Amino acid sequence: MKNLKLMVLFVAFVLCCFAPVFSADVNNGINEQYISETTPAITGKVVDAHIRVMEFVVGTRMTIAQKQIFVKAIADESKTMDEEQLNDLLEVVGLAESLNKLNNTDAEPVRQLLEKDFDATVASLEGQNDLAANQYKKIKENLVKKVVSNSEVSVSRQSVEALAEYLAFIANTKNPVWPNELTIDATAMRVRTGFTSYTEDEKNALEDFQLTWYLIRAAWQNADAKHRAEWQKEFDKLGLKPGADVTSANIKAAINTEVYSDMLDYATQMGIEPIEWSNKTTSLIW
Repeated sequence: MKNLKLMVLFVAFVLCCFAPVFSADVNNGINEQYISETTPAITGKVVDAHIRVMEFVVGTRMTIAQKQIFVKAIADESKTMDEEQLNDLLEVVGLAESLNKLNNTDAEPVRQLLEKDFDATVASLEGQNDLAANQYKKIKENLVKKVVSNSEVSVSRQSVEALAEYLAFIANTKNPVWPNELTIDATAMRVRTGFTSYTEDEKNALEDFQLTWYLIRAAWQNADAKHRAEWQKEFDKLGLKPGADVTSANIKAAINTEVYSDMLDYATQMGIEPIEWSNKTTSLIW
């Protein structure tokens, strides 16, 4: 089937929450249980492989909300998948594993080839209101849409969406009130209005914050209670309230690297990197 791998990638995301035995959240990551009672069964490892390949193609880390949108988009389609399609679904694990073998020189031509296939398939779905295709386009648009840009630092919409999730998380780690589009728009406005007051380090911290947010999640999802308690103390000092509007001053305080630098070190020591797409690591990060 033409562009089968792309179809498989889009379909995979639904299965991360389709079966009730599976869980994926900011506190626990992705588990490796069987997540469907289909034959063959789909596991958390399969879901993780699909996420990694998708991120490889777009060249960035997705937010939690973006992953969940892919899940929602394919929910109905998954109900009609036959055994052959489910077997196709498993093939992406091998594709993700093959990324281990690519050096920097080889990786980009492979990424461009996959991106060309993705773009062609998305174009073929134009006008069909396909949620997964629309979300793929939105992520790519987020990367080029600049909230703030000058000769030294460029902050994309993707960075701000990640920032908004991070702010929601540190306001209530146990049960975050995740941002909607209005909250993200407000966060973008606060970044623009407060940007000139930020230090050079704070401005740099905002650039590609989606990568930082990925490492923060990786650290939190793999840490023991002692480490979490120490990090929680830093979050509590900021005084953010769940669901409350944030100010430019709130953002300035939250992006100070002293708040989360230990978390970045923790993730790095685990072998987790901000730009690394293969599944050679054992941690499945949500």
